[in-house]
Amino acid sequence: MAEQLLREALNKIEIVGYAQESTLEKKEFKDNIGKPYTCISGDITVKISEEETQVVSYFAKELTQKGEVNKNYKALTTIMNELVTVADIAQGVSEGEPSRIECQGKLTLNEYKGNDGEVKSFPKISGRYSPTRYKGEAKDFNPKAKFDIEGIVKSLKAETDKDENETGRLKIQLYVPLYGGKIIPLTFVTGETLPQGGKDYLTDNFQSRASVRIYGDLVNKSKKIERVIESGFGENKTDVTYERTREFIATGGTLYEEGVHKEVFDISLLKEALANRERHLSALKEKEKTDDKPKPTAGFGNGFQPTNAKKNEKQDDGLDDLFGEDWFF
Repeated sequence: MAEQLLREALNKIEIVGYAQESTLEKKEFKDNIGKPYTCISGDITVKISEEETQVVSYFAKELTQKGEVNKNYKALTTIMNELVTVADIAQGVSEGEPSRIECQGKLTLNEYKGNDGEVKSFPKISGRYSPTRYKGEAKDFNPKAKFDIEGIVKSLKAETDKDENETGRLKIQLYVPLYGGKIIPLTFVTGETLPQGGKDYLTDNFQSRASVRIYGDLVNKSKKIERVIESGFGENKTDVTYERTREFIATGGTLYEEGVHKEVFDISLLKEALANRERHLSALKEKEKTDDKPKPTAGFGNGFQPTNAKKNEKQDDGLDDLFGEDWFF
């Protein structure tokens, strides 16, 4: 009998904007048994606005397991050769306007062993397919970064700032099942202003163990702040700093109800999925660095260190330790 696994969650990212920069390139690596292969890997940075960008990571082998040319590899080759980026224009490599592109992807985690021996983990956007050129009218071009994702609620709580003051937003922590029974933890926040009844709906329905779907905006802004320091003599000095904001803002969502929606996750499979994740993290921590493996790239968000969850004696389904201390993004 085949092993039962959590179904793969809906995990859809849509990025539309101008090509800011590309690090796509052909590379040669070896697989786990030492067999060489050719691939295209790298990132495309998409400009959403003057203050906001999103980074989409790509990887495609040249050949499929059947030895045929990978269609995605072929498409990425075309993009790599024809894409016009803001960086290219600024450096005089290309002329004209930067390419308008649309990217489809999913939220994943970039995880690797750091120089301190600890596992580093960052959310990132993995491209599902090669980016496509925007084919609509220029006047209708609307840069955006959206997510639509399902998961199992770990917790819902008020967001607080560094001084432990509530911000007015709610923090939604989800376990998000991936393909093959894998699972990752991600954190989302609501906007500061919820529609009437929104907070009550979340409080009543987004409880631990609930299967939900949420959608909203990916935010990755870098705001330039200039401060003029008046000089006692001579010219004034201008200090420049950047205020960076990286978060997933949920603008809407719904609960999947038992006996009503077929999308409800089988919660009994969650414990094994998270046990597999812990084994994965332990294996990463023990893994020796090698020179013939793709190097990790900076992803989206801040690193985290897993901590042991507290057990809630009030529950009796054997899953209480999965809904304790925070180790989410």
